[in-house]
Amino acid sequence: MTSRTKSIKGQLKAIGRLPKFLAVLGASSLVIPVFSYAASASTVTPSAKLYSNVRVLNDARRSSVAHSYKVPHTNLASKIGPNGELRISSHYSAELTSSLRNSAPTTTTVATSTVATTPTTTVAPTTTTVVASTGLITTGASRRECVVPDVVTSTTAGVQSAISGFEAATKSTVTCIVTYNDGATTWSGWDAPWQTNPYYGYQPWVAQAPQTRQLVLSEDLLPTGMGNPSNPLPWEQACAAGDYNTYAVTLAKNLVAAGFQNTVMRLGWEMNGLWENDFMGNTTQEQSLWASCFANEVTAMRSVAGGHFLFDWNPNACTQNVPYANYYPGNAYVDIVGLDLYDQSCLTPNTQVSFTQLASLPASLTSIEAFAAAQGKAMSIPEWGLVSGAGNDDPAYVNGIGASVNGGNYAFQAYFDAGADNIIQLGSAAPLSTAAYTQQFG
Repeated sequence: MTSRTKSIKGQLKAIGRLPKFLAVLGASSLVIPVFSYAASASTVTPSAKLYSNVRVLNDARRSSVAHSYKVPHTNLASKIGPNGELRISSHYSAELTSSLRNSAPTTTTVATSTVATTPTTTVAPTTTTVVASTGLITTGASRRECVVPDVVTSTTAGVQSAISGFEAATKSTVTCIVTYNDGATTWSGWDAPWQTNPYYGYQPWVAQAPQTRQLVLSEDLLPTGMGNPSNPLPWEQACAAGDYNTYAVTLAKNLVAAGFQNTVMRLGWEMNGLWENDFMGNTTQEQSLWASCFANEVTAMRSVAGGHFLFDWNPNACTQNVPYANYYPGNAYVDIVGLDLYDQSCLTPNTQVSFTQLASLPASLTSIEAFAAAQGKAMSIPEWGLVSGAGNDDPAYVNGIGASVNGGNYAFQAYFDAGADNIIQLGSAAPLSTAAYTQQFG
């Protein structure tokens, strides 16, 4: 994420994302009116109380300033399709999807087992640098094309339609979907990501071509509400002591059982953002414990037979210029170094800047590329996109991303095309940028 209104993404992710807001904000809040829409029997119907008493956070993250934003009725109504269906992005949480659908089947959680609680000694792995023409994401310059898709209906047809639409608009081929399980409020929901349920379409999509298709799963280090951005020390101490390892084992078993054994895990993604449930903390002690927690969960997941997971350590750009070494778990626990980078200056959010200026800002692309190279790690950009009101249709930004990815040691990149959070979708809304994307990645 970058400096953009997080409330928009949260409208239909209310159950999954907004508890993070509540943990961060103070007493001042905005009460959003209650909405109720009639939908057909085969679509999702929101609860009448879903949007009541919600506090909204402005994503001015560098200064951690909270503001209230009024969410107009039209924003929510724009998510209602012509047949009364809710437009559910893959970015929206399992809690919302499963709680609103009356007949959605459940996923059985695999029994847990224990693993060692102490991370092993850090050993720098060998990095592959050969560009693969086909296949899965690797720890080198595989340069796979992923996307955060705009899934209208969370079914196999809906997922395929979203991918096909993006491919048609950009004349490209998508092999990986970035999706999110940050809405899980219990360990059972954390252990069994909603994407493992074939009902929602992600498992069948991967199963159609398991040697070339995979998920990039964004998973907090613990369930929503169990963390505390203002005081992360208690949960970090528990996690660093190995208390969460058995849950990580169960998560890995469930992913393997669903055919997601090649998943790239964005474990604890955007950990340097105060809006995150598993925010790393402001002190060096908290940041070190966060890194130990990450290492423990990676070790636990790697202990599961059949798993071939890659782990993406993924800060957010323009957020708390803290030395990466303070919260880096070590080369033994990180396969890919990622950065989320949107077309918006950290210093002047509503002013367009050149890609070179954007990349050169503190805690931005140039600095993390240097850090990744020093660790011998490939890079990724798991989220990037055009911010409405900043650069708008900005082909120079797209070309900058393309030059970085195509000319560097990049494992994958993913455009945020979910149709949410004030991020412009590629296609007719941004013809110049879409043409640039086709040139770079098509």
